[in-house]
Amino acid sequence: MSGAASGALSDPRRIAAASTAGKVAARPREDLDSLLVTVIKALLYALAITFYLFPLSSVQGIGAAIGMAWLGMFLASRGYRASLRVSALLVATPLLLLSALLLGDRLLDSSLVAGWFGAAGTLVGSDVVTFGLGALVMVFFLRSLALRLRALSILEVAFVAGSVATVLAAHRGRMLNRPRFLTDWAWSMGIDPTTILLGVGAGATLLAVFLFLRRQSLLKLLSTLLLLLGIGALFYFVADKRIDSKAAADALGLSGKKKQNKSNSSKNPFKDNYNNNDKPRPVAVAILRDDYSPDDGLLYFRQQALSKYNGHHLIADGTSDADVITRFPRAGDPRSGAQTQNPKHHLLLPTTMYLLVDHPQPPALTHAQSIKLIDNPNPKQFVAAYEVRSQVPSVSPRRLLGRSSMGADWDAAKRRHYTEIPDDPRYRTLADIVVQKMDPRFSHDDLAKAYAIKRYLEKQGFYTRKSKHSSQKDPTASFLFGSLRGYCVHFAHAAVYLFRSQGIAARVALGYAVQTRKRSGGSSILIMGDRAHAWPEIHLDGVGWVTFDVYPERTDMPPPRPVDYDLEKLLGELARKDTTGGRSADGKPLVVPWAAIARGTALLLAALLLLAYLIKGWRRLSPSMRAGPSYCRTAYVALLDRLSDLGAARRPGETREKHAARLAVLAPSLDALTRAHLGMTLGSKNPAGSAEFAKLVRAVDSELKKNIHPAKRALALLNPIGWLRTR
Repeated sequence: MSGAASGALSDPRRIAAASTAGKVAARPREDLDSLLVTVIKALLYALAITFYLFPLSSVQGIGAAIGMAWLGMFLASRGYRASLRVSALLVATPLLLLSALLLGDRLLDSSLVAGWFGAAGTLVGSDVVTFGLGALVMVFFLRSLALRLRALSILEVAFVAGSVATVLAAHRGRMLNRPRFLTDWAWSMGIDPTTILLGVGAGATLLAVFLFLRRQSLLKLLSTLLLLLGIGALFYFVADKRIDSKAAADALGLSGKKKQNKSNSSKNPFKDNYNNNDKPRPVAVAILRDDYSPDDGLLYFRQQALSKYNGHHLIADGTSDADVITRFPRAGDPRSGAQTQNPKHHLLLPTTMYLLVDHPQPPALTHAQSIKLIDNPNPKQFVAAYEVRSQVPSVSPRRLLGRSSMGADWDAAKRRHYTEIPDDPRYRTLADIVVQKMDPRFSHDDLAKAYAIKRYLEKQGFYTRKSKHSSQKDPTASFLFGSLRGYCVHFAHAAVYLFRSQGIAARVALGYAVQTRKRSGGSSILIMGDRAHAWPEIHLDGVGWVTFDVYPERTDMPPPRPVDYDLEKLLGELARKDTTGGRSADGKPLVVPWAAIARGTALLLAALLLLAYLIKGWRRLSPSMRAGPSYCRTAYVALLDRLSDLGAARRPGETREKHAARLAVLAPSLDALTRAHLGMTLGSKNPAGSAEFAKLVRAVDSELKKNIHPAKRALALLNPIGWLRTR
């Protein structure tokens, strides 16, 4: 076999160059797809646009966008034939998109349009204009670039994959119950929706890669696929394998990956324009193992206490605050805290914590006595699981009047530690003014003094995250003796300094404060990231540490977002090892018949494969059962099937004559056979007879056997669907 013939299938240009015809017309524009591929691409664009616009536009707007997108595909093919310049596309596209946006806004503001069509009609018209023109411009831009430079087809892939990502984005941030139309079904079947979502995303991306990059050379296509696989592998092996397991550390330092034994409390906790996540995410789930309802409806999950004054603010001191457990336990090695709470005034409440994101210290319902690791019921969802035994107040703090703050057994160092404040006389002066206005009967009661100071801050303070005190030498003084505008860290420090100035032992606690009055009523407590909080604690002799939070009466913050009860219940059920999330009708997890599904799929594939071979065999054997013109037609089709099996099918837009000329090196007689077939089909005056046509068919068959390696012919014979490419 000659060198030219051996490489004929792999290099069509060499075939054309060596054609016996000597002259071959210009190469057809192969980038213009067949009708079937064009329809599939149009459907992909329609789905992508629907995914992008579904939460943004009306149904009419989405319909207009899809129609205009298809028009954009048509115009792109026309522009390709007209050789529209890429530079013109890059300049015109952003200008046209901006024009569509401005025109839509103009329609919304037009009183004339509103008078004609009403408010609803104006909104629909704006959607039709904005999204319709936007889709036209965007699809025209993407298609035009892809037609001019094949490598830019990756932009179309990104467009489709991005639309799928927007639909699945609701599942991010640990929102495991979204999108509801999918997750409800998945959980009821005992399937983690994450698996389905990842499969849908990967499938959509691969389909887009196949369709939009199929005109790439084999080497470029493999390189693109390997690049995508490499990126995926990089994320899989380098990034945390649990989706959304990482959470950026917030201003209070409650979440994020940090070394557990190294506290970050020495850093300045005061932040200017503090923002604690615009879109709060679930960070933990707590399961109450007994009934408990706090008087104020708030449960405090403490992570750390700040009690040592470092000349600027309060920091953690593990020696003095030994009752606060700040280290995670290890397997078989539970952690215990010093016992400071009097059991007469507390209840022992066991809870189980399931962390959804990493934390430097273990959140635990105050006041935790011990923390013990337990088996993680769902490692894909939870980063840690542990049991906590906490002493929670059993009486209202108001019933604890008449007690001093510090016990008689406290030494001077301990007293000094919990009463140290900045060297600024204004703290003591302000606290004295506040307590002087109290009822004289309680003027010497530490708890009553604390209540008076608390009420002063609540009435005079203004809660806002738009504060600027962090750069001051004493941020607390800047807040307290200045604008009195700040967030929880400012109020907590101010309260503690004022308490301490009156000889009341106090410290700042960090953690989460969760409102329980508007819950679903179950035992699971969903802790969201926006519940991060700092609050004061005071010590009462014979009682222990008492949560003494400050609730400013004025704020510029909107009400907190309500708890997603469905998500709270779902996570609670997953923590209880119910893989259905409590969604099975009879309370029992439904078993997915994977084996039956696999057998059914295998049988279906086998049936389809058998059907494909039967069709292939029928098309090959059909000429032997026919005579006359019918034989010639079926014999020609059977020969084209063989060429399709060999990867030498006629290309989209390629004429039969050009196809024969391109394959002249492989089968020189194909040109004569093609002309004979066309003569019979088009009614030539001297059509070839059946005997002459059969002779040409045998000649082409002999040439293919001579010029193509037997191994390639054997593989072609095994190809069950080559006939689908026959044109």
